[in-house]
Formats: sequence, structure tokens, C-alpha cells
Amino acid sequence: MEKSKVEITVRNQNYTIITDDAPEKVLALANGLNTMLDGIMDSGKVTLTQALVLAALDLADKAKTYKTLADKYKSEIADYLEDAERAMTERDRYKRENEKLRERLSGN
Repeated sequence: MEKSKVEITVRNQNYTIITDDAPEKVLALANGLNTMLDGIMDSGKVTLTQALVLAALDLADKAKTYKTLADKYKSEIADYLEDAERAMTERDRYKRENEKLRERLSGN
């Protein structure tokens, strides 16, 4: 994908982002960050820098949580795939056994 420049504003400060992502995605991320910062700064007791650190910590925590969940789901899916493979192998064995029994019955 082609890189593009996206102009965003975070707490009245303008930034130019060069990205492979769709501009709409980057703008949505900036809007989400602004919303998060607005919520943190509503108390009036934190500076922008402090709010950014708190937001970064919150986002890092969420990213870690989601990565842990993704790893758990990957493991569960791998287990389900192993179970499915075993079931298919067993099914194939029963099919062969069934076929042999049918041959025996038709031969008698």
C-alpha cells in the first residue's frame, strides 16, 4: 500500500503522520485519543504530558490484555483443530471398517 500523509490534531496540536493505513483509520485513532485525553483532563488536575502518560499506560495495558486473549484463543483453536483432526482420522477408520464389514456381508 502507498504511504500517505495524514494531518491530525491532538489537544489543539497539529501533527503530520506518514502511514500505510487508511487516513480514516488514523483520524479515528486521533479522535479516540482526544476523547480519552478529554476524559483524563476533565478533572483539571493533570497536565497534557501527565494525561498522555496515563493514556499511554491505559492503552499499553489494553494491548497486553488483548494479546494475552489472542494467544489464549490461538491455543484453544489449535486444540480444536487437533481434536477435529483426531475425529476425522477416527471417522476414516470407521468408514474403512464399515466398508470391510459390508464387503464381508455381501460376500456371504
